[in-house]
Amino acid sequence: MTDDISAAGRPQPEEAGRPDLRARYRQERAKRIRPDGTSQYIEPVGRFAYLTADPYTPRVERESVVEDVEVVIVGGGFAGLVTGARLAEAGVTDVRIVEAGGGLGGVWYRSRYPGAMCDTAAMVYLPLLEETGHVPSANVCGSMEILAHARRIAEKSTTAHCARPW
Repeated sequence: MTDDISAAGRPQPEEAGRPDLRARYRQERAKRIRPDGTSQYIEPVGRFAYLTADPYTPRVERESVVEDVEVVIVGGGFAGLVTGARLAEAGVTDVRIVEAGGGLGGVWYRSRYPGAMCDTAAMVYLPLLEETGHVPSANVCGSMEILAHARRIAEKSTTAHCARPW
């Protein structure tokens, strides 16, 4: 560690170790990259075709939404919801969250099978607990409580909207 302090007030790592570290990350990444890129993925068909359908909200054809907004957030999981909430907190009111599923909540929108839980302590995993006033019911929460919390974040962030609300 050097005595250099960043603008955020955190000590900065020594520059000498960073090029070596970046080279190691590049080597590890190269092991995972395939020459066929995204063509390695196949479309689920036949008995697996149901996996692309939303099991909770029937698909309804509608007119496209055409609007000018300041911010578009792609994805209504926790990252998108927290981003929307923080933007609202900062006074950005022209926000749209676009979600492919029938509701917000990301993986927790779909993970509703009996016994589904997060394996991380709720006080660590769930964002914006203080801002929403929610106290988790247990150290490790079930999927329905997590989904309810995602919806709570969306309600608190009134300037963000789901393209397909639940």
